[in-house]
Amino acid sequence: MADTQSSRGYAWGLQTDYVTQKTIAASALRRIIASDENTIDYEPMIQDDEDWAHGKNQATEQWLEAHDATVQHSMAGYVDELGRILVLNLGDYGVVTPGGGTTSKEHTFKPQNPSVSRQGRAVTYAETTGPGWNVLMPRAVGNGFVLRGDEKSPLSIDFGLQGAGAINPASGVTWSGGTPTVVDPTDRTKFFNTQVALRATPQGESEVVYGCRYRSFEINYQQTLLLEAGFKPGCSDFLTPGDPESGIIRSACEFDKQMLDFSFEVDMASGSPELVLVQNQKPIVIVVEATGPIIEAAIAKKLTITIPVAHYRTTKPTIKNGIYTFTISGKAFFDYATSKLVEVKLVNTITSYITGW
Repeated sequence: MADTQSSRGYAWGLQTDYVTQKTIAASALRRIIASDENTIDYEPMIQDDEDWAHGKNQATEQWLEAHDATVQHSMAGYVDELGRILVLNLGDYGVVTPGGGTTSKEHTFKPQNPSVSRQGRAVTYAETTGPGWNVLMPRAVGNGFVLRGDEKSPLSIDFGLQGAGAINPASGVTWSGGTPTVVDPTDRTKFFNTQVALRATPQGESEVVYGCRYRSFEINYQQTLLLEAGFKPGCSDFLTPGDPESGIIRSACEFDKQMLDFSFEVDMASGSPELVLVQNQKPIVIVVEATGPIIEAAIAKKLTITIPVAHYRTTKPTIKNGIYTFTISGKAFFDYATSKLVEVKLVNTITSYITGW
């Protein structure tokens, strides 16, 4: 039986630590409703003796040293699923029940403090295209995300996973049946760009509420990963445990720098105020907020991204849908007053993003 596009599937489950694979059992993994057709990029890291003084003008042997694996996905802005990407990439996490709420939860995500730990959370990732490809990639950490809203569409998020190099082609993951390994998200509520509000407060000035001037946004969060440092010879961590000839895999995958860039598209205003902000380089507080349906009382499903210190880098008139708009790009900076680069709050009914998946 042929594997087809509709038979593909992706899933993940949060590990207790970096090295311990999630146990494959009923309901252990949660489906990723990806909008792409990507699969794992796997590459063995090999060397040969082509430049050695062996008397030949060609390589005479090759050997395996290590393994590497990554994957990239895109997903619509599902209210419940966004938090999984955020907790993997940002790391610092807390959850409370909003005032007046019972089932609603407010989750707060911030970039992890490297003085506490540089090791982010890891997942066991699975993917299938059908019987011909049903593999497992444990020890996968977040490798950045790009969250965007445009036109009338749902929000979308692109995200990456960096593996340790180990790929198990006989995963044992089941995707259907009575007690499958993979469970489907039950709530498919999405945030839409039409639910987004953009606000900016330049230092020493009043808040600018863009309202109908808002068109689109993009938030790009990245962290540099210490990929080579993760291969630790002394750990004897091999693709096949106990077999050094099978090639080393990562025993850790820590981060170094954390960065956030952004861009917005807004309708023009008299006097080009965005250009003035580029010229004077005042720090700006930026808030992007998407408000969805009510959960209970006056508590709505909500996504709030706050950049406490931002600077605009460029602003340029561009034509879209037949009118001129401003496309603004900028960068986030660490805020000593609040000890953060960015803060993301997500309100939904998920109990926790560090347990239960």
